[in-house]
Amino acid sequence: LAPVIREQPSSIIARRNDPATLNCAASGAARITWYRDGQEVLTSSQDTRSHRVLLPSGSLFFLRVSSGRRDSDAGTYWCVASNSYGSTRSENATLTIAYLSYEFQSHPEPIVKARIGVTIELPCKAPKGTPKPEIQWLRKGLELSNSTRVYVSSEGDLIIKSVVLDDSGSYICRATNIAGSRETRPTEVIIMIPPWLEKKPSNVTTASGAMVELICRAQGSPMPTVTWRKLDGIMPLGRATIEDQRLILEHVTAADSGVYSCEVQNEAGVATAEATLTVVDAPELMQRPQDVQVMAGKAAELSCIVEGDPPPLLLWRLPTQDRTALLTPAQQSGHVSISQDGQALHLEAAATQDSGIYYCWGVSRGGGISAQAEVIVVEAYPPPVIGIGPKDLKLITGSIATFPCEVVSEYATPSITWWYRPAAHLPARQLAQGIDVRVSLSPTGALVIKDVREDDAGIYTCRVSAETGNVEQVAILRVSKEATEPLAGALSLPAPPSKPQIMFVNETSVILKWLPNSQITTHFRQRYMVEYWRQGWDEWRVADSVMMKESCIVKNLMPGNIYSFLVRAVTKNGTSFPSPWSDPVTVRSPRDPSLTMDQVRHARRRLLRPTVTLTEATAIGPNSVLLKWKFLATAHEAVEGVLVYTVANDSGVKVATVLGSSSSLHHLHNLEPSTGYTFFIVPFWRSVEGTPSNSYSLTTPEDTPMISPSDIHAMLRDDSSILITWSTLSTKEARGKVTGYRVTLTHNGTATTEAVSNPWLEVHGLALGRLYTVRVAAETTAGLGPYSAPVLIDFGSSNAQGHQDTSEETMTDPSIIYAPVQPDWLVYLLIPLVILFFVATIIYIRRLHNKSTASNPPQTVAHYQDPSVYPSHHSINMYSEQKLWHPEECEKEYGFSSSRLLHTDHQVNEYAEPGSQHANETTEPYATTALLAPASPHFAHGSPWHHKRKNNAMQINWEALLPPPPASPPPCDRDLGDPTYHGTPQSSHRGNGVLLHNEISESAHGRRPSDAPSDHSYDAYTQATPNNCRDHFLTFNSVLNHDTCKINAEDQTKTDTDIPINNTT
Repeated sequence: LAPVIREQPSSIIARRNDPATLNCAASGAARITWYRDGQEVLTSSQDTRSHRVLLPSGSLFFLRVSSGRRDSDAGTYWCVASNSYGSTRSENATLTIAYLSYEFQSHPEPIVKARIGVTIELPCKAPKGTPKPEIQWLRKGLELSNSTRVYVSSEGDLIIKSVVLDDSGSYICRATNIAGSRETRPTEVIIMIPPWLEKKPSNVTTASGAMVELICRAQGSPMPTVTWRKLDGIMPLGRATIEDQRLILEHVTAADSGVYSCEVQNEAGVATAEATLTVVDAPELMQRPQDVQVMAGKAAELSCIVEGDPPPLLLWRLPTQDRTALLTPAQQSGHVSISQDGQALHLEAAATQDSGIYYCWGVSRGGGISAQAEVIVVEAYPPPVIGIGPKDLKLITGSIATFPCEVVSEYATPSITWWYRPAAHLPARQLAQGIDVRVSLSPTGALVIKDVREDDAGIYTCRVSAETGNVEQVAILRVSKEATEPLAGALSLPAPPSKPQIMFVNETSVILKWLPNSQITTHFRQRYMVEYWRQGWDEWRVADSVMMKESCIVKNLMPGNIYSFLVRAVTKNGTSFPSPWSDPVTVRSPRDPSLTMDQVRHARRRLLRPTVTLTEATAIGPNSVLLKWKFLATAHEAVEGVLVYTVANDSGVKVATVLGSSSSLHHLHNLEPSTGYTFFIVPFWRSVEGTPSNSYSLTTPEDTPMISPSDIHAMLRDDSSILITWSTLSTKEARGKVTGYRVTLTHNGTATTEAVSNPWLEVHGLALGRLYTVRVAAETTAGLGPYSAPVLIDFGSSNAQGHQDTSEETMTDPSIIYAPVQPDWLVYLLIPLVILFFVATIIYIRRLHNKSTASNPPQTVAHYQDPSVYPSHHSINMYSEQKLWHPEECEKEYGFSSSRLLHTDHQVNEYAEPGSQHANETTEPYATTALLAPASPHFAHGSPWHHKRKNNAMQINWEALLPPPPASPPPCDRDLGDPTYHGTPQSSHRGNGVLLHNEISESAHGRRPSDAPSDHSYDAYTQATPNNCRDHFLTFNSVLNHDTCKINAEDQTKTDTDIPINNTT
């Protein structure tokens, strides 16, 4: 039999140079022969160089698969089994040599960037190869598994949907078959996050010259870059820097104001934010108020011009301890008023109590500024002072006599006249220009006499007249034929010192200090003399005439008076021209006696600089605002606390004190809703206040209305509708802007509410014969206010009428609620109850009358008795001192007759009088009936108190009905005394709180004890003078005629306030 193929060869794929076997087996003793592509395969048994081996089983074994072009093992193989009986061919089998190319047909880019949330696709087409390679994707070295979001397409592409940040990383595409594997270059996938602003720049308002920092903090992936732009101008490149995404502008000016844009950008997108920079100019003082001295009753004005951008708010602080005494533009307080622009303060009819320091404050968002001026209201100005007066001369005939008379008058223009008299007992005559050619008057006021004769000898007087006072000085001219040496001339007099400065002031003393004149020389021994003047004096007086130093303590001054001082230098040649007058000073206790003037000046200099800055003002409710501020670095030593000023738009001012320089915020309460306020801060140290800070202005949020609409009316429109109207609320009442109204219409417990925007509502569909109630409430953005009291509308009448219960109880008691209309049976029940109550009242009154008649038998008529005849009836005044009832005082003033005290138709028991008592007995009050007076004949209709007693009439016991009288009845319009007493007033003595009738003071006749002149007398001014100066006060003229003496200014019984030693030089 022919052989049978028991094992068919199978197609195989083999890698090059790898061994491979093609199986083939046949039954019977057969010979196996292999063919490839129709040609017999040479095996090693046929060719020893062949790498193909025929195995005993008939299989073809390849030692190594060859894939060369000349000798390739690839092809179609089959085996043939043959014997003597024939041959059998197997099925074909293919030997394929596996391979894999090195190059991918497509692969992803090395870097792939994608925004978060999008879908990305990484392409990958495997290299050519046999068998077909399989595709795998690796991320960070790990194989990716397919999911609904991440998977590999049939073509080998990697698809990632809705990428997230975790999808970032390195991706590799791998192609694999039995010939090997190939990988693409790593692809870096970057998931980008679009930029977003973590912190946006905010609007900034600052003063010029400050440093501004605009913050723009951005985030994103990759980290975005920040670009700053100025949208409406040029960026100040020289003063602008960017640090850590922040824009820093140094020394900003008004030109830097504008809109600044922060642009952040990365590959995923762009984000922008804008902020407005407003550079405001700090208030600048263009005109400072000047110190003013004004006569009492005259007008004065202080001018304070402050400019800035924005325009500052000007405020004037009055000289009072009340820190809320601030006046805003167009405001008036008494006779002090402010101009419309706030730049001028007008003081009409000035009084002495208006004296003091007035502060001008200018505040804005850019800062604050302060200026001050002192107003001194005087009742008189100092009189003129003769600076260089005439001196006694002794001349020979034919010479020239010169009498100087130089005058100082700072408040009025003086006029100088010269008078001559030959002797003291002879009358004086005026010397005028032109009467004698030898006599002339110089422009400086000097009298010059040429060619002196013996009859020119006499007394020459320089008289100075001015509106502020008069002064004169006398010199004697002696003429002889013998030669004599003249006195020193004016050129050899010392130069005047500087203006004296006030170093310290208290109730009775002043410390003065001045500087010597620069013309002083060392060979002159110079002393000083101080003169002073007080209101009410006609001349200047010498306070101290012997001083070697340039300082002086003037003691024993009168408290509350205004003084002026001047200083003269004194040498052996004479007295200098007076110094400039000092500033007027009022001697009084300082605001803080523990501080010296040097400490006050030092504190003012420290607080003059900006010390505190208001950084934030936030409304946290309709009635409260939170303020925040910060102190400058140098402020901690100079600040003891701050004054928080709250100025409302209606000019109301509130002040809160916050102690400590470590405090940086304050919570303001009890503010008005929907009201504009301006806030600023003033630092202080002890009693010294500094420059105000910058200001913040805001309007508090609205609140619900505080009251309900009133004046509610209803008008009939037709048979089924009415028109309801009501009055609107003011902004203050509504605490905001009214946005609408809620109207509730109620009938028989069923309520309907309508919302309207106008103050009226037309209601339709009403039924006749029904009662309706209407309530109205106003509404703002903050909410609904209270409802009004219910208004009852009777729609059954021809004209519907509504009325509102506006009684105080209804309007103010929140517990009152309108009750629905009750049924008719309630009316029938109330009528009998009212009648029953009326009958019961009548029966009760009759019973009271019967009891009164039984207990009070008829009495005879009593007549008015003169208290002088019956003194025991008026021995005690039971109400108060000197307040007795007398007809000629209070009664007669109103035209009432004294006979009104008791009428014949009154019983004596209607008037209760106190019985005879002694001074040490306890008094009892009058009975109630004593308060009732009979009808006045001046009233035709009679008095409501008038009642007649008839036997058949019902008698009312008023004592049982009326309350008891007050412990101290109200007095008449003036104090009344005893009408029978017309003698000399006696002194009043008291014992056990009772005033005796014979001890009435003058107040019984219209004079109070305080009106009587005091027994004490106080001299307005007393002077302690040395032994040689006791006749009168020392003046400059008297000093010239006496030896120099040291005196005190005034001598009082009051103890002087201690002068600080460190202020005495």
